[in-house]
Amino acid sequence: MRKLEYNDVLIMKILWAFAFMVGFGWAVELNVADVLQKALENNREIKAMQREISAGRLELRSARGAYYPRIKLEENFTRTDIPAYAFMSRLNQERITVLDFDPSRLNNPSAINNFETKIGLEIPIWLGGKIQAGERLAKLNLFILQREDFRKKEDVALRVYEAYGDAVLAKMAVDVSKQALESAQEHQRLAEETYKVGMALLSDVFRAKVYVEKARERLFASQKDYETAKKALELVVGTSLGDFDVVNIKECPAVELKELKETALQRREDLKAMYDRAKLFDEYYNLELSNNLPQVYAGAFYSLNSRDFPLGADGKGYMLMLGISWSFDTGLSTLNKARAHLERKKALEERTKGMEELIAFEVDRAKADYEKALSALNSARERIKASEEVLRVMQVRYKNGLARMVDILDAQTELDMARLEEVKALVDCWKAHARLKHSVGTILEEVQK
Repeated sequence: MRKLEYNDVLIMKILWAFAFMVGFGWAVELNVADVLQKALENNREIKAMQREISAGRLELRSARGAYYPRIKLEENFTRTDIPAYAFMSRLNQERITVLDFDPSRLNNPSAINNFETKIGLEIPIWLGGKIQAGERLAKLNLFILQREDFRKKEDVALRVYEAYGDAVLAKMAVDVSKQALESAQEHQRLAEETYKVGMALLSDVFRAKVYVEKARERLFASQKDYETAKKALELVVGTSLGDFDVVNIKECPAVELKELKETALQRREDLKAMYDRAKLFDEYYNLELSNNLPQVYAGAFYSLNSRDFPLGADGKGYMLMLGISWSFDTGLSTLNKARAHLERKKALEERTKGMEELIAFEVDRAKADYEKALSALNSARERIKASEEVLRVMQVRYKNGLARMVDILDAQTELDMARLEEVKALVDCWKAHARLKHSVGTILEEVQK
């Protein structure tokens, strides 16, 4: 068998690499919209809010169910020798005879058993508006839960943006560290070549080697930071994202900075929920006062009476009823409790005004943070241009024997720092933009489209 030639070995390596990639797959690149969509589907806080909304729907169905009649089934057993009850039991069992009217038997009856089976239908006609108030309360509460659910999604979206930004920062730091390592290795090569021709000191070579090792250490740390940032992103999402990479941020998004406060006051669902909560107290007020209003009800009952066993039909009959009752609390407990709900409404209105002021402050703060981050990004990019020029000059001077290796390394350090500051400023600006949209209540607009 002939020995494998170089080309054969190269082809086999390519085939093995292709098989490895097919078997294990490539890392999937996920943009922030993809991650946010997964978070809206899997985040545990959002799932918990969905359960709360389901409970609110059931409470609304329960409140509406009070309009319908109630079916009542009763089974009672009595044994008595009390004259009135004993006579009534015999009468209901249809066992009355002439002898039962004997005064001695009426006054001193024998004990008698009675099994009474009663099937009834209770119909609420008007309970002072209690049922209607209960329905409106349940409906308002459901609306509030839905608004709070939307705001919860916005809160989760902000956390996704921030976690995604941290992952992008870590990934771009890896890219900067790789670039720094390549530059450090090039400086080492330059120092070694210059030393060989007698134009540099051996100490320059060692300095360059130390710088390479430091650059390699920073690259390893950046890679570990990226792994940790991706795990933190998965924690916010609420599910594993598999083998994935985040997409680098290219630019800080632009935003119109006019009329943001007005938009926030119109769009913030948590503020609208506060307005709805104030309406709840009006319904609590009506619900409490219904206890002092007339109650109109109707009913129908069918009874079976037996001396010997349940469900027996020795005697049977029905009863229809229509009633009205009206009670008034002379201690004014009901009225005062109702008035307490109105005071709580006024307290909530004060908190709502405070929330409006807080939202306006949040918008101003987020706007200022965005403008500062954008300014820092522009400054970092200018520093990169200046640092690149300084490094270029130092490399030329070193080749001509007019500069030291330490001067090149200092210039390279400044350039690396400027690049890292640019990445950080870019991500900070991107996150500040997300916080600004969150404060206005528009952070989910792209997902909804």
